Amino acid sequence: MSMLVLGASGQIGAYTVQDLMEFCGEKDVIASSRKMANVKKAMDDLKLTKKVKLMEIDAHNVDKVLETIKKEKVESVVNCAWYQTNLGVMEACVKGGATYTDLGGFFDTCLKQIDLHKKWVDAGVNATIGLGSTPGMTNIAGAAGAKKLDSIDKIDIVCAWGNTLPVKEAGWPGYSIRTVLDEFTQESVQWINGKYEKQKILGGETDVLMPEPIGKVKAYYIKHSEPATMGKYLKAKNVTFRIGFPAMDMNTFLTLRALGFADEKPIEIGGGKVSPLDYLTAMYQKGISDGRGAPPKEKFEYDIFRIDCVGKKDGMPKTATYFIVTWNDPERGVSSARDTAVPPAIVAHWQHTKRIKQAGVFPAEATVEPEAFFKELGRRKILVDEQITTATKYY
Repeated sequence: MSMLVLGASGQIGAYTVQDLMEFCGEKDVIASSRKMANVKKAMDDLKLTKKVKLMEIDAHNVDKVLETIKKEKVESVVNCAWYQTNLGVMEACVKGGATYTDLGGFFDTCLKQIDLHKKWVDAGVNATIGLGSTPGMTNIAGAAGAKKLDSIDKIDIVCAWGNTLPVKEAGWPGYSIRTVLDEFTQESVQWINGKYEKQKILGGETDVLMPEPIGKVKAYYIKHSEPATMGKYLKAKNVTFRIGFPAMDMNTFLTLRALGFADEKPIEIGGGKVSPLDYLTAMYQKGISDGRGAPPKEKFEYDIFRIDCVGKKDGMPKTATYFIVTWNDPERGVSSARDTAVPPAIVAHWQHTKRIKQAGVFPAEATVEPEAFFKELGRRKILVDEQITTATKYY
């Protein structure tokens, strides 16, 4: 039985295929993308072309995805395409009896996916959603912290990135540029006092201390999937998500927003029509592809996540803090974006081997064993540190 990776020509999908082959030991993997030339180049860059089956599949085409699941006897699907395809791909998977995981549903889509739970229970198939770096690793760290507390007052999540180059150049996060523009143009929703509360775009500014080489950052509320599920599944009173953008990247994204690159309405250029967002996406994908062919020879880019779980244990205050650190891997020629590509590979492999098999639709915090997952991350040089702070009274 095979595994199907959708969006395998993208920054994340290509590395997910690589991880399934090299670390998970999967032998029968189908790498697909909307254009055959794109997925072939991605697999050529990673020297995987002869080890995987290449297919041209548009993840928006539900019938084609279902046809492929049936014809190729696909047992597990990893959707690394844009989150707008999640619901359609899930429809194909539940009809075809294939397990499913993805990189996240950007809050609104995530809740719609969770609403499909009974349909997946009835079909006897598992879908574990939101398995990138964040959502994904962050949810699982929250679950690890929740196990150490009797009650949870808050789970605060912050992600940041940066580089150690002498001259700081604008960079890109390890996820879709389309999602970045969504983050800069849509109100976030946080889980506050046991309910969803909308926040203004880039609201909730606060200073957060991250490990070196990131250090102190200004972090802002961003629309994300973690507050959509973690409050309910982990019984936390508050769940917040912020990103600490590097100053130069922050200015870059604000400029792109001001210039209208988040607009999906086509404009006419030289006799043709293209939307600013589609043009930006194409340029972004070209840059990622070019970079994959010439990997850096030294560590210089870092992704760091901080998850603070605050509550009580045995009536006393207790905090479990998790730091997750990733960098580009010069030895394997893989960027720091691997921290988004690895989690769906691990979980898809666990689904494929029946380590995760509970029927239904679940977020990562509900089905993934934190300690075992953290050890798998460690094998790939994605490091998780746990720090526990407790208060003790001797009276």
